[in-house]
Amino acid sequence: MNLPGPKQQLGEERQYRIVIAALEVFSKSSFGDATTEEIARHAHVSKRDIYAAFPDKHAILTAAIDMVLQAGDENLRRVISDSQRDIASLQETLEIFGLALVSEILSPSSGFVFRLVSSESVKQPAIGTAYFENWYTRRSRTIAQFFSKHLAKANGRTGRRFDANRAAKHFVDLITHLPQLTACIGMLDMWSPKSAQAHVRSSVECFLKAYPGLAS
Repeated sequence: MNLPGPKQQLGEERQYRIVIAALEVFSKSSFGDATTEEIARHAHVSKRDIYAAFPDKHAILTAAIDMVLQAGDENLRRVISDSQRDIASLQETLEIFGLALVSEILSPSSGFVFRLVSSESVKQPAIGTAYFENWYTRRSRTIAQFFSKHLAKANGRTGRRFDANRAAKHFVDLITHLPQLTACIGMLDMWSPKSAQAHVRSSVECFLKAYPGLAS
């Protein structure tokens, strides 16, 4: 196993500071108005350090998107891991997962990143792909890992061949479509803890009807 050396660790730590500083600067002004000088000042690095790590601001934004996605990955995996410690029905477990996904979509930080990515993806379509498609793909992959063992048992009981990846995509679609749509058009006021729970519960019930035998 090769461990990162002091120079590599220093470089990674500096890049992290630059990305965090950039998000702070982007949140206070528009992406177009933000300057590398301001980002460097907030990160306590030189402009040379920034350009040594990132060719332009869009590269910094791409790194920031990856950081946000990674944080969401870790949170969802933690939610899944914690749910395994409690004795609960599959429906209750899936409702916990669903609420985690909805909470992420409706969070202020996700809203900020969503608006930032949406505005810049007009000029740089790859920015939109990096966030929206990767978010969906990564969340579905994490859910699929949980589904794999349950679907293997369900396939044996029912004689049907359910695919974990497809099931995870269906689950994420059912849970996130409405919250993402309302977030996109600025209708977050319609969501309360009660309405979010009701939406997740009905979505999970619909999902389990489409996958009979899964919860047996």
